[in-house]
Amino acid sequence: MLKQVGQVQVLVGIAALVAAGGLIAAIAVNSDSGSDDWHAECGSAPAEVAGKHANAIAEARKALLSNGNDPRLGIEVVDLGSCAVELSWKADQAQPTASVVKLLIALDLIDRSGVPSGNEAKEVHDMLAASDDRVASRLWQRQGGPAVVQRQARKLGLEHTSPPADAGQWGSTRMSPDDVITVYRHITAKLADEGRALLTEAMHRVPLNAADGFDQHFGIPRAFPGADWAVKQGWGSSEGRRVLNTTGLVRTASRTFAVAVMGSWNDTIDWATATKALTTATGALRGSLSAGGN
Repeated sequence: MLKQVGQVQVLVGIAALVAAGGLIAAIAVNSDSGSDDWHAECGSAPAEVAGKHANAIAEARKALLSNGNDPRLGIEVVDLGSCAVELSWKADQAQPTASVVKLLIALDLIDRSGVPSGNEAKEVHDMLAASDDRVASRLWQRQGGPAVVQRQARKLGLEHTSPPADAGQWGSTRMSPDDVITVYRHITAKLADEGRALLTEAMHRVPLNAADGFDQHFGIPRAFPGADWAVKQGWGSSEGRRVLNTTGLVRTASRTFAVAVMGSWNDTIDWATATKALTTATGALRGSLSAGGN
């Protein structure tokens, strides 16, 4: 069960991936316009590409294995332009989401009540951008708790997603990397413009520190400096393990990717070591995103 303070406190941050040489020239300059249109046409299941970028996956695994503490890693990266899997490792294995589940909470709210406006729109923005757990807990309870996950899994065809055993612990929802990518494909290909703009604007404009003070800029922002990104991260503790997930959309000079890197360790690892390892692991994938069509 993810440890919580009060009702729920499952920390989730927002992506950041370690900077490495080679791809910087291929990364588009961050436009500071979170309203960029993230529309893509990858609505159907992406094509599988067996054995692609095996070296990158090996380097990502090495980054986690080198620190011990029983690491577990799942990866899925999809090119939303070609609608093809770019990288994949244990992508069908479910892990605790921590605050990545806030994407499902937001989507369920839009399905049930329409795109929010006014103060409610601000709350959704804060839930995603600042990873505000108080907003998430309030919406989770109002929308039926585990029923949120069940409805969205059924609607989106999420095959490896399940609600928490304890109805109040939304961060203990489990999802696989490929299911997380399915959520991003839905946002970019099927969600109406107004809803997509609300979510991606929030995920683009993430402050360094989350509402609880956690440094959210591990993963995608640090690995892709100057790139356009819209991200949702997760961190917390579940069943004696540290959980750290980096997920989001990344736009290079000519390609757009949906990225999910999900990791966990036993709870003997400290947060600084875990975040560095996950950032390094995701950064190891970076060069692969420039191959074949930059």
